[in-house]
Amino acid sequence: MKVIRFILSIFIVLFLVEIILRIIKPNALEFYRLQKQFHTYNDDYLVDLESDIDIRLKHFQGIFDIHFSTNEMGFRGTDKINNLMPQIGCIGDSVTMGFGVSDEDTFCKKLNYFKDKQGNVYQSINLGVDAYGPSAIERKLKKQLPELNIKLLLYFPSNGDDIDEYNFYSKMNNKLSKLLFKYQFLAAKYSYLFLAFKVTQEQLFFRFRETFVFSIENGIYNYKCISSEKKQLNCPYTTYKELYYSLLQDFKRPKKAPKDEPPHFEENECQKENDEHPIPSSVYDSTRNIVQLAEKRKIKLVIFLAPIDIETAYCSQLGLNHRLYNYSKTLKKFLVIEKLDFIDLNEYTYLMKDSQERLNPRPYYILGDGHYTKMGNNWVYEIIKNKATEVLQ
Repeated sequence: MKVIRFILSIFIVLFLVEIILRIIKPNALEFYRLQKQFHTYNDDYLVDLESDIDIRLKHFQGIFDIHFSTNEMGFRGTDKINNLMPQIGCIGDSVTMGFGVSDEDTFCKKLNYFKDKQGNVYQSINLGVDAYGPSAIERKLKKQLPELNIKLLLYFPSNGDDIDEYNFYSKMNNKLSKLLFKYQFLAAKYSYLFLAFKVTQEQLFFRFRETFVFSIENGIYNYKCISSEKKQLNCPYTTYKELYYSLLQDFKRPKKAPKDEPPHFEENECQKENDEHPIPSSVYDSTRNIVQLAEKRKIKLVIFLAPIDIETAYCSQLGLNHRLYNYSKTLKKFLVIEKLDFIDLNEYTYLMKDSQERLNPRPYYILGDGHYTKMGNNWVYEIIKNKATEVLQ
């Protein structure tokens, strides 16, 4: 009897906490809850966007305040599907979806009513969903392309696709993992309390790794590098004193820079050349399958390699490379071998200028994030618009 009372007490407490959280609606939790509301579970590719969503999403730190909507098919910022019009499709992850900007400011929405040289007017279709890797994209295209009238498909791979692929197949190849993912996804969507636990656990893990683990791992690597007698090692620091002061900086909160102040990184942040990035075979297989899907439906396909992360754009403007772009540089070699039509947007960072005409990627990226601002989306739009004009002749 005592055990039953104890269990009932726990359930009552949890129920009351759930009610209190729903009444209070803490800003941070509400931000994550709303994101869950416009996502839905999909058995074929795990996650998709809900249909007919129309919400205001405000970042709890005031970084952005946006309008987010989907149409009857769950496509972000897309008008009601009109298959009497030719269409331009955009597919990729959260960058393509347009995380952090309103519908009308996404580069895909800006392509709506694009007119080619023959006077044909196109409807833009945004198929992007956050955390989509090539395998999920391939499956979504198989399902959606027959229901659309797409003539040009713009595909935006991400430098996190290898991680997305690992996460995707760790669930799709394991029934238990997939089932657990489904029910925790649904629990986080419909329970404020479960979402609070999940967000807290994820943020604690992420912050601990970012603040302590990464800094310590980096310190150990540099210590061994300085201690090594192998002269061919290119050590970021040459003395223990430099390493000590660098580690101190990792644990200090940086001063808030003026708005749109050009970024400054350490001298060793950029390199002339970087090692190739190990890419899962599923990325290459799915890319080939995406090409075949487009060819089968006589859709023109253009692939865009985008500099996601401000560090990549910063180094590119110096004529150098950043390790965060290793994935795209390695994938680029594959695209050349396969003779696929692509554009490396990293070659266009010289167009990233601020209001004072300085080379400056800062206004193009959301603060502390790798996603594009309204200005960044417009930078992408101008490049893909010119490419669309060239391809749709």
